[in-house]
Amino acid sequence: MPFSFLNPWLWLGAAAVAAPIWLHLRRKRQTNLFPFSAVRFLEDQPQPRRSPLRLQDLLLFVLRVLAVLLIVAAFAWPFIKGINTVPIRESRVYILDNTLSRQVDNGFIRDRDRVARDLRAAGPDVQVAVVELTSTPRVLVTFGEDHQGAEQRIEKLQPSFQRGPYLAAFREANSLLANSLGETKRIFFLGDNQENQWSENANTPPFLRNVQLDLPPTSTRALPNLALSDPRVQRIFLGDKSLVHFTARLTHSGPAKTAMVSLRANGQAIFNRPVDLDNQPETILLQAQWEADPASWLRGEATLEATPDVLPADNHIFFSLAPVIEGKVALLAQSPYLRLALSPDIMRGQWSTHLLDPANLDSELSADREADVLCIESGYLQSSQARKLVSRYLSEGRGVFLVVNRSTPAVDGCLRELGFEPEGTVRTEADAPEKFQFVFSNHPIFHPFLSPDYGNLMEIRISEFVRLKPAQALPLVFSENGAGLFFQGTKSKGKLFVAAFGLDREHTSWPIHQTFIPFLDLTLQAARAEDPTPTSFEPGQLGVVQFSGSAAGAREAALREDGRELAHVVVDHGQAQFRMPDRPGIYEVTGGDRGEVQKLLTVNPSPKESQLQFVAAPEAIKTWRVERPGENAKPALSPARAQVRLAGVLQQQLWWWMVLGGLAALLLEMAVAGARKEGV
Repeated sequence: MPFSFLNPWLWLGAAAVAAPIWLHLRRKRQTNLFPFSAVRFLEDQPQPRRSPLRLQDLLLFVLRVLAVLLIVAAFAWPFIKGINTVPIRESRVYILDNTLSRQVDNGFIRDRDRVARDLRAAGPDVQVAVVELTSTPRVLVTFGEDHQGAEQRIEKLQPSFQRGPYLAAFREANSLLANSLGETKRIFFLGDNQENQWSENANTPPFLRNVQLDLPPTSTRALPNLALSDPRVQRIFLGDKSLVHFTARLTHSGPAKTAMVSLRANGQAIFNRPVDLDNQPETILLQAQWEADPASWLRGEATLEATPDVLPADNHIFFSLAPVIEGKVALLAQSPYLRLALSPDIMRGQWSTHLLDPANLDSELSADREADVLCIESGYLQSSQARKLVSRYLSEGRGVFLVVNRSTPAVDGCLRELGFEPEGTVRTEADAPEKFQFVFSNHPIFHPFLSPDYGNLMEIRISEFVRLKPAQALPLVFSENGAGLFFQGTKSKGKLFVAAFGLDREHTSWPIHQTFIPFLDLTLQAARAEDPTPTSFEPGQLGVVQFSGSAAGAREAALREDGRELAHVVVDHGQAQFRMPDRPGIYEVTGGDRGEVQKLLTVNPSPKESQLQFVAAPEAIKTWRVERPGENAKPALSPARAQVRLAGVLQQQLWWWMVLGGLAALLLEMAVAGARKEGV
């Protein structure tokens, strides 16, 4: 077979062989000379001069010459014509969008089959890599892999329910192309050009240089779709009843007039009724409530049926709720309504109340009582022990519910330390009290009151309150005149809730309103230290589960579905990390010595995947491209042909063997020279 070199003129470097020849043939000078005053006592033993034309060390000479010749030959780029010298004409990266929205009209199946066909048809002059876009983009096929094996791997892919970032997928593809050999570098994006995906990273600095992009043709019209999302469940106690309050959002677009919604919990049907969509807003809040055993786990699901609907995969959501664990509240208040509301007759099973003695707070500070929440009236803050008690609860991460029923200089100073600036007491006329005008309904305390079954908060009247300016707090309730009436502090480690008025008849009508008991229970629940583990995840999301109580010392944990183990991990410092399954559902986390259920995790699709609006020419692509004048101009030397031939040379083993041989000769020469030096 003909043997050739890509750059034969580099063989001029072989003249470097003269260096080892000169080193071996030059006359050796004696450097270890010692002067003597007289030499008559030395024997006359003259040494004959060595011939300058005689090699001193033949092995070292051969190794040095061989190393120089191999390195020079490697830089001349040798190759054997006809063996793997096909130039790499093009390097391609396919971004295969496998998010939930791509299930519309079996879009992912078509894209998957196209990638498999292109792999089958790609010749030896085309490099192909595939990046799958899911919650975390991953490289399915790398450059240089066997096309047949890669094709079989692609054909096994199934549609997912995940959501992933376009930007991360394009960065992964760009990094692959940066190390590719093709003269032309291209990215084929096989997706749906979802509008909210492109807009999320529109301001990213440019990073695509000398890369051609192929985007799919996309219609800009919105497709008809209905979806369920954002399930939320809370337990509400009304008297001796334990109710579950459920909300979810139904979004719809298109000509559908009605939708059938079904709700099931713990295997029982809660309701199954039609929802009118005609002349309704795009997002409808669904609500339901039912009685449930507070000591049992709650597992539920909601489904939706309607036509036309191009994405049925987002019509099913899941929810779960842990059993109630009785909390402990320390109460320092004179309000008879607070004392009655927190009495065992009303809060048994929910809250155990410990009444504090204001004259014996020193013993409370030194005692080892661990209440979850401190409920205190501001009048007691004139005592330094009461102020220390509030500070202790907040610094330890426990909750405080402060009722500002009195304003004094000592109380005002304590409020300033908590992040509030008192601005005096407001007393309204008897016939013109303040009313609730705005309530932050998305907060866990007030979210259940979206349902009229728990009462109307707009009926609450406030006759006297302390005007508070929040420096480090979030207002949750405003009056008609814009005054803040209820706040959540943001300064401390523990949760602080502050009512700007007293909870008695002199200040408000709230204690005799039907919303008072649910409000008080929800406030204490919100103030209680929360479990840091979220219970709702998206498919493919990475989640950390925190173990507490008797399971905190568990060494291993498992993720299960219907008794089948999906993942098994090691627990490190009371934490276990799981990759959530791809399919929506309810999953158990077991741990501890007996493998008991510690958590219920729900996996639901991202509501953003249900927004089926698309763009044909994304602005983000223009931002991501690196556009510099003259960057794409052809170089004066070594045109595209040389680059392609160089890629062909790198595919052969001959060049690599020469490089390795040269390095091996240098290493062996160093070893031999070192041994010679030690032997002298």
